[in-house]
Amino acid sequence: MESHVGCYETGSLDFFGPLCVVACYVDQKDEKELNELGLDKEMSTNDIEKIGKILKDKLTYSLLLLDNSHYNQYVKEGQKLSCIKAKLYNQAVTNVMQKVAMKVDKKVVNQFVSPKTYYNYLKSEVIVVKDLSFEQKGEEQYFAIMCSSILSKYAFYQYFNNMSRSLKVKLPRGNTSSVVDHVAVSIAKKYGKKMLLEVTKTNMT
Repeated sequence: MESHVGCYETGSLDFFGPLCVVACYVDQKDEKELNELGLDKEMSTNDIEKIGKILKDKLTYSLLLLDNSHYNQYVKEGQKLSCIKAKLYNQAVTNVMQKVAMKVDKKVVNQFVSPKTYYNYLKSEVIVVKDLSFEQKGEEQYFAIMCSSILSKYAFYQYFNNMSRSLKVKLPRGNTSSVVDHVAVSIAKKYGKKMLLEVTKTNMT
């Protein structure tokens, strides 16, 4: 394994909760220890929370958390989800590269749009990381994407659970079930429709 940077996102498919993008750097010397942790993309929530605590103290990483009110503002301005993600990915990878402060040849992200479209979204950005590798199912091939996945899920769960406690309701994951609809209606009735701008992604059906 060569040293590399990876990036991953959690939350874009959830009606409730934020968008969490993490980029992290994994050094060659980390390989043995990461193997011993038994990282797996099918890990339970408890495992993610346990391993997330270890990784956040061990690895160099950047977390960008976009709450719903800001997400909805970007959507209102006409930005697509893929555009928002591209800008967050670029910023997170940039942050990690600045923290590492040395040349890293391999920088990988899970592909969610074509490279051409990705870079087109970034044409007005001041700093753009150009030499990315776009991979399908990158978390199965690269430790940095797997670790970014765990750290982004860890951050999402922390925020999501705090939202549930604040609203005094058990929030559901996902965006298409009748349970999601029911909870959204109950929140609107209890706190007013404006609260939905704070806790949901309003561009979802």
